[in-house]
Amino acid sequence: MENDNQQNQLVPILESKPVGVEEKEREGVFVNGFICQNCGLHFNLFSWKANRHRSENTYCPECGVKGSFIHYRKVLSSKRVRDDNSNDEIFRQVPLEGSQLMPDSIVISK
Repeated sequence: MENDNQQNQLVPILESKPVGVEEKEREGVFVNGFICQNCGLHFNLFSWKANRHRSENTYCPECGVKGSFIHYRKVLSSKRVRDDNSNDEIFRQVPLEGSQLMPDSIVISK
């Protein structure tokens, strides 16, 4: 019973610190939507590089199959420099509002 209570306790949400590719490598802010043709999972991947995530180099996080996707992409921002005030930056998209930090998170401090 005590172990169940420990698992159900809320984990504090950490401050979202924007990190990523070096500014000279940044191409903008992109969201890639995938639909797995094996299990049907819909998922999104965010990137600062336009062509980093493609069907042929992506694995389904649900079933593990590689390269079997319907793939969509949306440009959230074409700015090559980070704009801390923009709602289009990746660190504004994740975590989704109302999400709870899961206890299996691995937080690496610098």
